[in-house]
Amino acid sequence: MSDDKKLPTLKQPASLMFHWSFDAGGAGPAQDLASKRSDVIGGVHTFVRGPGKGLALRFDGFTTFLERASGPALTSGSFSVEAWIAPGAFPWCLAPIVDMAPKQGEGFHLSLDAYGHIVFSVALDGEVVVVRSPEPLKLTTWHHVAGVYEAGRGLTLWVGGTQVTEQLHGGMFRPAVDGSAVLGRSRIELAATGGIRIASHLPITNYLDALVDDVKVHQGILSKSEIASTLAAVGAPQPPPLPVRKLPSGAPGKGKFGAFYTRLSYYDAWDRRWRVGDHPDVVVRFDDEAYRLVFWRGTNYIPCWASEEGIWYTNEFNETWGHGATGCAEPMSDKHCAYSHVRVIESSDARVVIHWRYALVDVLGVRPRKDPVSKWSDWSDEVYTIYPDGTGTRKITLHSTQPLDPHEFQETIVVLSPGQRPDDVLDAEALTMANMAGEEHTYSWAGGPPQVIDKPDRCNVQVVNTKSATKPFLIVSDGHCLKRDLSKSDRPVFPVYKNEIRPPQLFPWWNHWPTAELPSDGRFAEAPDRAAHSSLLTGMEWEDYEVTPTSRTRVHLHGMSRKRARDLVPLAKSWLHPAPLQVSSQGVRAEGYDILERAYVLSSESGVTAISATVEASRGNPVVNLAIIVRNWQGDTHPALAINGVSVARGVDYRIGHRTLLESEDLLVWIRLSAEQPLQLDIGVVSTASEPAAKPITKAKA
Repeated sequence: MSDDKKLPTLKQPASLMFHWSFDAGGAGPAQDLASKRSDVIGGVHTFVRGPGKGLALRFDGFTTFLERASGPALTSGSFSVEAWIAPGAFPWCLAPIVDMAPKQGEGFHLSLDAYGHIVFSVALDGEVVVVRSPEPLKLTTWHHVAGVYEAGRGLTLWVGGTQVTEQLHGGMFRPAVDGSAVLGRSRIELAATGGIRIASHLPITNYLDALVDDVKVHQGILSKSEIASTLAAVGAPQPPPLPVRKLPSGAPGKGKFGAFYTRLSYYDAWDRRWRVGDHPDVVVRFDDEAYRLVFWRGTNYIPCWASEEGIWYTNEFNETWGHGATGCAEPMSDKHCAYSHVRVIESSDARVVIHWRYALVDVLGVRPRKDPVSKWSDWSDEVYTIYPDGTGTRKITLHSTQPLDPHEFQETIVVLSPGQRPDDVLDAEALTMANMAGEEHTYSWAGGPPQVIDKPDRCNVQVVNTKSATKPFLIVSDGHCLKRDLSKSDRPVFPVYKNEIRPPQLFPWWNHWPTAELPSDGRFAEAPDRAAHSSLLTGMEWEDYEVTPTSRTRVHLHGMSRKRARDLVPLAKSWLHPAPLQVSSQGVRAEGYDILERAYVLSSESGVTAISATVEASRGNPVVNLAIIVRNWQGDTHPALAINGVSVARGVDYRIGHRTLLESEDLLVWIRLSAEQPLQLDIGVVSTASEPAAKPITKAKA
């Protein structure tokens, strides 16, 4: 439409109609300085330094909004809208800076979308015309944004004083007659962008996670010079006072080995959501390396190895599908940890034992595979036994009426802080596999993921090539197993996660987990604005430890190491093919090597005060960091140790722990050493050796 009847408003000067400045701060309701009205701010809200001298309102991304039910309205002529915004994260879907469009086909909104683009939407003659900024806004940075509708011409969008896009359109603006306005919150529920499984990707109210200041709506055209004057008045804005967002693992650096209850802080607005006490989380710390094992409610207690460089990794959990579940049933979907709990069973100088229990639940809160008689659904118990060398066992017990039906037990997952992409934490050559013969092969994702993991032959040692000095590893039995379809394999199976990769990314990238309260079990990450995750392998199958009519148990070795995959083979042998241990002490019984505990077990009904034993270490059955459990120990609290007749002082390489059970008092011994020759051990036996104390065996780190 370009007839002259439409043209008189073309040069209509801007007249301020609404102005939310927030400079009053917490002194009372938000003041609209132009219309002289007050509006109550909903949700949790704080006032912080704005881009200029005044204050800005912090929209926390979860609860904060400003809403006006009715008020003065714009006319049908030209109008302009402007604001300052500093995003902390992009919304899951469209969230308004200011929305004066209560119904489809009327009004306007200026919004931020899930990709970080500014969106200006205007109702023109019943049609909704939309323009978007071509580039996303930079996070944690102040931006001045403005949308201008010029009657008879169309829409223009400005970012930082520059016109970034326009849309010519001759239609006339149809304003909302009720004058209602919403800032910071969508009027209706909208599904997040990037959903993968639509049935389990539910709509939500979208909130702004940003600082906002000086929201102004003008009747008439805001000129380029007026926009420039606004920017000049502010000058160079100071960095917005938004909190740093980094996955928490406690104070950095090495520390005393042990498991510690704590409350890990992510950032204030997220922390505030959790209705927990002072010690909801558990961190396992090590005294010779700065990595951690973290059980945090932000990952729904799914345990993660966190490197010194801040790269997180997890071996996943039990997961299932169908039988009443919408999408995936897994602890990832337990957004408030209603069914996921962690507790410390042991914490001593010798080792740590953590118990994690969870239900398999979908995003609707449904627990599938419910037994028709008992009404029990699928639950899992995982026990983590961790030693000072950063190596431990993970015992996974699935409780189910259908324990052999399809369930996942492992997925190779890296977990990302805001600001990290998968390529930032993973090498393109992301995975190295080794077998018990010491052969290894590295797999590259450059040019696409590998089709199959079958080299070297019968591989069972996995190292994830994260961009960190210490890297996560996993070891399983190289024996036979049942695959998901219950067909038999004579070796473990390592399926590659080939789906949901969007080039040019090398790896899949999702952010429905961790930290997200989004009711979704699959959402593509659109930007590195939130915590996220990526996977290399999925649904690994390996030998069952035990199967009963209502349970299935598997175990693997895992941890962090500076070693290559092939150099972890002696560790694998020491666990999978332990050296025989013979006890010469009277009344003491050797109960064998417990693969679940990664330890030899000794006991006596009458009580043990001293141990003399021989470990028949060899090249095929080496010892790498020896752990012994002595049940019913009644000897010294800190017994002496001699290896091959040479005394070893208690310290970082010889550690003692004690556990008190209903049935017994047990001694826990851990010794850092490597050996391929027989070892004579004397624990609690007075040494007659005349030579000085020494460490006769080469030390070993995992």
